[in-house]
Amino acid sequence: MNSKKNQKILFSIIFSFFFSCSIFGQEIFIYRPQKDKKPLSKEKKIFLHGEFFGQLQFPSTFPSYNDQSGAEDRWNYGFRNQIFLTPSTSLLAQLVTHDDGQLRTKFDWHFSLRQNFSENVVLIIGHDSNHDSDHLSLYDLEFFYINRNYIGIGLPYETNNFYIEPFTWFFLNTNQRGHLDLSGNRLRQEFGLRIGAWHENILGFHLQIIFQTEKLFSLGQALLGDLIVRIKMSDWLELSLGGSLWKDIGMSQLGNKQKFYKAIWGIAVPF
Repeated sequence: MNSKKNQKILFSIIFSFFFSCSIFGQEIFIYRPQKDKKPLSKEKKIFLHGEFFGQLQFPSTFPSYNDQSGAEDRWNYGFRNQIFLTPSTSLLAQLVTHDDGQLRTKFDWHFSLRQNFSENVVLIIGHDSNHDSDHLSLYDLEFFYINRNYIGIGLPYETNNFYIEPFTWFFLNTNQRGHLDLSGNRLRQEFGLRIGAWHENILGFHLQIIFQTEKLFSLGQALLGDLIVRIKMSDWLELSLGGSLWKDIGMSQLGNKQKFYKAIWGIAVPF
């Protein structure tokens, strides 16, 4: 009885934290088969599964700040970790810091709570936010940082070292806009696909595609895609290669159709 009560209290604290903290950190999707889960509910202690990473982005046209200004984003450093609260419930946290080559420009937080209702259906509750470090981003002459809370579902399918998950979520609140020049309306929904695979536990492929839309169940205003290839050098070191593309699908209200792109070169230290 005490165990169930403690779980309810823990979930209440996490849920409150998600929707009250003010810290757009799109999740970096890296698929790692978790065959040996050690949930907090059974082990009575926390086991972290994740990685530290560092990435050089070159060439890159991604801007440094939340208002899409500044020099190109050049370096990313951060970590991601996953905690299994129960055999069917996990909490993911991720921090990404941005550097233009001289200054730390921005840091992004991502949190998501994933509750499996069955092997192939998962509830996703998420919070993302981006903060400039030394710059005041403006929108409508007011200071802002990107902040978003959402709830959605995923349909994961996993077999051996292959993973695929179509997903969608709906924003409970966000100030993120539907076009890259910030002229669109607020986003209402994102939907997409994640695919991950490991070959002989040495070579990993990790793909994530997201459509962003201002109107529910429409094609969307922007497309965001990431492809990351990991080469495992040892149990504690991986090489990372890849690229990202973020582009308008149609013309914005200001007559712009923009895109940002970057190539990724880096390392990761799994734990």
